[in-house]
Amino acid sequence: MPDVTPDRVAALAAAARVPIPDDAPARIARAVTPTAMRFADEKIAMPLETEPSSFLVVQHKDAGR
Repeated sequence: MPDVTPDRVAALAAAARVPIPDDAPARIARAVTPTAMRFADEKIAMPLETEPSSFLVVQHKDAGR
């Protein structure tokens, strides 16, 4: 079961250095939970073909930068 709680949303926003209002974590958790639950119920995985941190390097290499 996905762990989408206001505390977790606040922690992720703080870790990403994204300032959000005090009431936002609860609203975000309520908005995201149904979708997260559907993904969990269907056992949907979203694998990445490229590690996100290396994507920009590959993109610049392909662009000749």
